Amino acid sequence: MSKPLVATEDLEAVIRRMPEAFTILDFVEAFQQMFPDLWRGLVERYGLYGSGTRYSALTYLSNRLSAYSRRKTPGLLEPTPVGWKPEEGRYLRRTTREERKRFGSPWIVIYRRREEKQ
Repeated sequence: MSKPLVATEDLEAVIRRMPEAFTILDFVEAFQQMFPDLWRGLVERYGLYGSGTRYSALTYLSNRLSAYSRRKTPGLLEPTPVGWKPEEGRYLRRTTREERKRFGSPWIVIYRRREEKQ
């Protein structure tokens, strides 16, 4: 298996700075501030959402965060459900008009941090 472009440790560093509940768009803003060179590398490789590519830097981080939330070893996020249907709930909501422009989907996942055990 190849090494991911964004290490799990980097994902966790950003998650630790996030509020209790957040979306991928919130995560990307924090990621850009904490790891600007890494973000630029993702944009150079995949492009930005809306730049004519189906897979973008945002898609990459979204997929990494989703996989992290569902991993077998509990991490810093509550697991998000698999195979859900689009309806408002604890882990899913409709996007605002602005979010839809930036993200593309009418639905967005709400990630929730777990309390870290000291």
